[in-house]
Amino acid sequence: MNIRIAFASVLLALASLSQPALAQGMNHDMHAGHAMGQELVPAEVRALDLKARKITLKHGDLKNLGMPGMTMVFALDKKLVLPADLKAGDKVEVRVEDLGGVLTVTTLKR
Repeated sequence: MNIRIAFASVLLALASLSQPALAQGMNHDMHAGHAMGQELVPAEVRALDLKARKITLKHGDLKNLGMPGMTMVFALDKKLVLPADLKAGDKVEVRVEDLGGVLTVTTLKR
């Protein structure tokens, strides 16, 4: 009988220890979901290299990356379908993410 009580006490103690870890995991997931739903940033296409899947953008602040507005080259996500007539000078809105160390445009809308 004492063994059962001791075993139950150990199980309760372990369960209470896992509660904060579970809550932390939930918060991390919610934060990741928030990043996925980030706002689009205004940008202007400066150059487009479809063969290399690269785009040069003059963009606003990329808050999710802690990056101020500037002009730079980004990779284009493999899943991203661009408007057929996209060209330099077009005003767009973009979402840029760090995918494995490569700054990549994952969403582009006119």
